[in-house]
Formats: sequence, C-alpha cells, structure tokens
Amino acid sequence: MVEQLDLFLESEKVTENDLQDMFDKKHKENKLTPRQWALLNLVKQNSFIGKRKTSQREIYDALKDYGYEWNDDEKAHDHCSAIWNDIKDINLSYQTDKLIISKNFEYWIGDMEETQEFINKLWNDLEPRLMRYWAYLKKVERDGQCQTIDRKGNVIDEDSKARAFIESYGKERISD
Repeated sequence: MVEQLDLFLESEKVTENDLQDMFDKKHKENKLTPRQWALLNLVKQNSFIGKRKTSQREIYDALKDYGYEWNDDEKAHDHCSAIWNDIKDINLSYQTDKLIISKNFEYWIGDMEETQEFINKLWNDLEPRLMRYWAYLKKVERDGQCQTIDRKGNVIDEDSKARAFIESYGKERISD
C-alpha cells in the first residue's frame, strides 16, 4: 500500500507566536530620530511658550546641523522636503501624543478645535478622491458580467446590437 503525502502535516507549522512576530515586524513602529525630537521640541517651544507658529525657514536655521538641506531654487515649492517628512513621521508616531499642524510651510501644535479642523481638512481633501477610487473600482470590476438589459432599458437578445457582456477595458495597451 502506498502512503499518501499529507501536505498539511509535512508543511512547516506556524504557531500563534510566529503570526504575532510577523504582524509585529510588519507594523513595527519606527522610533523617532534625534532630529525629529529636536524638531518636535522646537515646534512645542514656539507653540506653548512663544504662542506662535514655526516657519520652515526657522526650522532649517535652528536645526541645519541635523542634516536638513535648504533648496534656494525660486521655482521650488517646498524648500526642505525633509522637514515635511519628519513632521509626517512625528504625527504617525505614538512616542508623542502631540499632533503638529502644518499649513503653508508653518507648523504648530494647536488647541482641540484647531487640531480637529486640521484633521477635518485632511478628510475633506481626501474624501472626493476616495469616492472616485471606489466608483472607478466598482466600474471596472463589472468587466465580463452578463447584461440582460441595455442602457435604453431594452432586453438584450440575439437580435440586439448591444453587447451581452460588459467590457470595461480596451483591447490594446496605449501608454507604452
């Protein structure tokens, strides 16, 4: 008699701890760098003590020894994109409870109302894009589905000129 190979028994056993380790590795929080801590402390000092916003230029001037580089090109929209990246990382980090508000290359820690307005603006800027994304995705997922009624409300049969199946895509790649 020939013994049948059981793939489940022969496969490597994955334990709950293995799954937790994989999850933790994938979702590992990055620790803030010394430069990011210095940036956060500067914004906090100006917000809480000076009761004012901190400009991008002020951050650069105060923290250029941390490796920030200023782009003097007059055509540059963002003169130091590393500052924005650090602000983003600080805001995503759970090492601090503060959320830095950014607008027009100025940064500050606002009160509850101001912070909520900032978050609402992020959503209001994102919502139309998400709605378009989901509408587009639903539309192309219809590809290959059968249609029984055309766009004019007529039944699709062998004599009608309408396609019986939805075709969401063209036949040729154009972008190359």
